[in-house]
Amino acid sequence: MARFAAVAASLVALLSAASPAAAQSITCPPGTKLGRTETATAKFEWCERPAPGGPIRHGPTVGFFPSGRRSLELDFADGTPRGQIRAWYESGTPSASGETRPDNGTLTLWDERGRRRAQIDVRDRQVLTQAWDEEGRPERYEEAKLAKALLANRDLPFILNLFAVGIGIQ
Repeated sequence: MARFAAVAASLVALLSAASPAAAQSITCPPGTKLGRTETATAKFEWCERPAPGGPIRHGPTVGFFPSGRRSLELDFADGTPRGQIRAWYESGTPSASGETRPDNGTLTLWDERGRRRAQIDVRDRQVLTQAWDEEGRPERYEEAKLAKALLANRDLPFILNLFAVGIGIQ
């Protein structure tokens, strides 16, 4: 148990070191242009390129809290989320991290106190879920219970959707 706690603490420290930066514009790859939208509760910037059916996302996408801190980072390739996904609570604590690839990916979710609460692994379109309680003990993965534990993660439905689209299961 002590070894697990040390590994978990190291992981949280590593992710916290990559804490979200203050708001700054993103750099788009050649052939793309910056897109953005803003509401009272969020701001998003992305890169998009022209396509026959209308512009598609290609390159980095970043979400910001009203405070200007980053809430979400991910990349798109030809309209599909690909690669790393990172998200934070407004406090700067990591809320989600993962990676998407065709038919494969991993997404780990943390609560506001930095405790790992769930992990979703997809290998060859087969889904394996794991969950942990507040004390770090394994428990049954239940979406409703997880949603309550991660209530402060306002982007959770959006993150889960991007993850599913990125690996091709939605």
